[in-house]
Amino acid sequence: MVRAQLFVTCMVDLFRPRAGVAAVQVLERRGVEVEFPGGQSCCGQFAYNAGHHREAAAMGRQLVRAFEPSDAASPSADPPTVIALSGSCAAMIKHEMPDLLERDALQRGRTPATAARWRRRAEALADRVVELSEWLDRQAVPEPEGVGTRAESGGPASSGGPGYAGASGSSTPLKVASHTGCHMRRLLGATEAPLSVLRRAGVEPVELDDAEQCCGFGGSFGLLEPDISAAMADAKLANLATARGDGVTCLVSADLGCLMQLGGRLDRQGDAFPMLHLAEAVDLADRHRLTPADIERTARSQEADPDAR
Repeated sequence: MVRAQLFVTCMVDLFRPRAGVAAVQVLERRGVEVEFPGGQSCCGQFAYNAGHHREAAAMGRQLVRAFEPSDAASPSADPPTVIALSGSCAAMIKHEMPDLLERDALQRGRTPATAARWRRRAEALADRVVELSEWLDRQAVPEPEGVGTRAESGGPASSGGPGYAGASGSSTPLKVASHTGCHMRRLLGATEAPLSVLRRAGVEPVELDDAEQCCGFGGSFGLLEPDISAAMADAKLANLATARGDGVTCLVSADLGCLMQLGGRLDRQGDAFPMLHLAEAVDLADRHRLTPADIERTARSQEADPDAR
């Protein structure tokens, strides 16, 4: 069995733990022994983007410590992959953390050798981190639970494939809107993996018009510039409204921050359009339950689905 460590991210942990539960189930179905290092913390991105680099570095050091291999019994074994439930957090670790930890050590009066060691430790973690959709895109798709054969293409070509087509008996795949966050798009360059994963789940992903535009979340940006942030969200939601007119059933993203930004704006407008983390969408597809009713139920629930195991 393959080992992997799950970096659940603080936003999933605090605001949508159901997505973390779904991710564990998705990984276990693909033969992964999931480890959850209890000492994991925020990656520090929120503080870093706000200019609080010393505080961000402290969180970064804790994250590095939490995920460092500790299996003394097999020191020659390859350390496990770290699967992150946020493209934004993965980008922070891979692109910002090594420089941040080295620079902070020097600023705190540590020796150059100590600063270099922190860089190496951060780089070792960065090399192991992969965002969830990028990991899933490289894996075989398991047979849906309680379902027979599945088309090799991964699409809903047979009535046994997961997604709305298989669940309803229709030959028309369910349409879902797909949003890729800015850090995932620009720093990780991961624009195709989420779409590929959704197609393999048996649905038709639809990217919004002006997909490359920010939703307006940006961590502290939404707090410091609320009017601009809200205007950016409304522009994104106007494009979502067009997609809804074309039949999309929900919005799926690999970044919970984006979903909270857009979903929160809709909630304030009295609109309960469902939003799913990618892990939740794949979990439903695995269980042959990626239907409008189950999407709605999952989007409204913060608790683990008692039927998920």
